[in-house]
Amino acid sequence: MNDQRSASLIDHAVPRRRFLQGSALAGFGVFLAACGGGGGLASPSTAASPSPTGVLKFANWPAYIDLAGAAGEAGEYAPGSSPTLEEFKTTFGVDVDYQEKVGDNVNFMATIEPALVAGLPTGWDIIVLTDWLAAKLITGGWVEEIDQANVPNAKANLREALRGVSFDPENKFHYPWQSGLAGVGVNTAALAENGIAKPTKVADLWDIRPDRVTFLTEARDTFGLALLKLGIKPDPATVTIADLDKVYADIKPLVDKGLRFADNAYLENFANKNTWAAMVWSGDLASSGGPDDEFIFPEEGLMIFTDNILIPKGAANKKTAEDMINFVYQPRIAAQMANYIYYVSPVEGVAEEILKLDPEAAENPLLFPPPDVVARSYSFQNLSPELEAHMNELYADLSGV
Repeated sequence: MNDQRSASLIDHAVPRRRFLQGSALAGFGVFLAACGGGGGLASPSTAASPSPTGVLKFANWPAYIDLAGAAGEAGEYAPGSSPTLEEFKTTFGVDVDYQEKVGDNVNFMATIEPALVAGLPTGWDIIVLTDWLAAKLITGGWVEEIDQANVPNAKANLREALRGVSFDPENKFHYPWQSGLAGVGVNTAALAENGIAKPTKVADLWDIRPDRVTFLTEARDTFGLALLKLGIKPDPATVTIADLDKVYADIKPLVDKGLRFADNAYLENFANKNTWAAMVWSGDLASSGGPDDEFIFPEEGLMIFTDNILIPKGAANKKTAEDMINFVYQPRIAAQMANYIYYVSPVEGVAEEILKLDPEAAENPLLFPPPDVVARSYSFQNLSPELEAHMNELYADLSGV
């Protein structure tokens, strides 16, 4: 969940569908290792003592926290619908203004950058952004330093594979929220109605009516998957300007015939059958899609990413934000969230806790990717300035943004 053009600084009761079940626990640690960074079970710490301040303002992506009841079935947050947030509110005696405001990194960045540049509060206490943009905010000095004494759970339970990242090796400014995959999603009913075989590869998207296909507004994911389609390994260290030009040339004819770019709006597009197939993020269709929506692990490979919790500079309720970080790093809470949102949790001990909620979930490859998925997953996050600028220019031309 990655980039469109560069910014200037830059209830468990809800029925769950099961996708492509198979033994996957062994692949989980390897998958996270592939995401970047340095595995043993850390001892859980108790939650920080309650310290209510003002209302916690929390901006997150759609379909990115556990929901119950009608909101859970609809896959759209409504006040009071998240068991995790309700338990936090009760525990800490503080309200939470949770909003699904992050559709893609760059568009959200545009809403907060003016305040950051002016040295003013953004209005948010917690924001969740993908690693490449999190790195830019941290190196730019636009993020509050986390008081580690207030987040003992996060310190103890963060997966070893996600420690030591280059942009914040000591986790002074961020903690991972979830990791995920970018691959292919389809509405099986729409494909069947139109006599189209279900894709098995990224390349199959090129064989579907372009005006019924969407690619991602996050350029790193769209270009990464398109590179795989062309047989080019999406490694930031080896991809060239010429490789990006090949991607542009491959996608441009589809754009001319109606291909569109979408953020999490592809969920609605699948629901109304305006979209039949798309590049999508792994957990979305499982948590918020319809009964005919399915995530596919394409044969060529997938993109991997991590979204991160940040406290923007000038946040009014920094301590409460730290309490939230500490709260969601309890394995029980992390498993509760993972069992709904179906992304890969960064919290050690989730595999054991999720067995108590749903044994089948512990074998789901969306939550615990198996070795064969891990082996063909790539990160296209840390681009050189030259590569990033060129990719963003090409993407802007394709998308019209």
